[in-house]
Amino acid sequence: MTTQERQILNTAIAALNRTARVVARVLPAGTKQQPNALLEIERDHHKHRFAAEVKNADRFETPAMVKARFADLRNRPLLVARYITREIAERCRDLHLPFIDTAGNAYLEAPGLLVYVVGQQRPADVRPDRFRALNAAGLQVTFALLCQPDLILTNHRKIAAAAGVALGTVGPVVRDLETRGFLRFQQPKERKLLQPERILQEWVTHYPTTLRLKLNPRRFQADTERIRLADLKPQNAFWGGEVAAERLTHFLKPEHFMIYAREPVATLLATNRMRADPNGNVEVLDVFWQFPAATDYPDLVPPVLAYADLLATNDGRNAEAARLIHEQWIEPAFRPAG
Repeated sequence: MTTQERQILNTAIAALNRTARVVARVLPAGTKQQPNALLEIERDHHKHRFAAEVKNADRFETPAMVKARFADLRNRPLLVARYITREIAERCRDLHLPFIDTAGNAYLEAPGLLVYVVGQQRPADVRPDRFRALNAAGLQVTFALLCQPDLILTNHRKIAAAAGVALGTVGPVVRDLETRGFLRFQQPKERKLLQPERILQEWVTHYPTTLRLKLNPRRFQADTERIRLADLKPQNAFWGGEVAAERLTHFLKPEHFMIYAREPVATLLATNRMRADPNGNVEVLDVFWQFPAATDYPDLVPPVLAYADLLATNDGRNAEAARLIHEQWIEPAFRPAG
């Protein structure tokens, strides 16, 4: 854990004792693949262990992301945050994801243990993020770096071209990421992403409400069997969401269809007989990246984007598909060569 994460965890543990009279102690977390720490809570002579992950929880998608990421752990995942709103608390409870925060809000559930505290006042030091990597253009830059890690070995101009942003955008984003310990850039021979997994989780958290809303999302209705067989390559469009998950993991049969396309989309709509419908089964969004698609799957969005869109839904099947995409496609891409 960083010093800041340790401080958040310790403050949340103290707040839990204050509001719920629950005492928790921190155990070593183990390997780097584990969450930040293990928390042990004893109640009625029974010990309950939780795998604690310290994260910002200012986005509705964060609980599903934490739940999916640590679904395979022996200990229950526990979200630890500066502050959990009532809406996020309800989302956590729906997902059976325990949490604690520095204000004293908490949800703990295990055999013989149930704690639910909400409505505690937001701490004065909790403010929205102001990092340059978290605005819409910054998310485009970090997306390009996550999907094309070798871009870090090039220059600002090539990164800007791949991300689809102005050249002047790259410098402030790179400095932000470097300042926060996510990458090393100043020494050309030593450039690398230092914490790609943390960059990914930050990106997935902020993408739905910061960048995605700017991609002109539109809904259409199409015949399910017809759209399922559609060939998007002639329209230079890409499958996201459930179709991407089906192709990448063979886990689920799509019920909703997500397409990222370049304007104009008239040919795409006409070819697949799609008509405008605010409740339709097809969502079309603008492509925001400019680097080539993977040769094995030229009509799919990058796995990072499919992962983010699946986690943003309220569907348990999609959360499981997102976990598989992370396990089979994203995590291996982050491993050092050799």
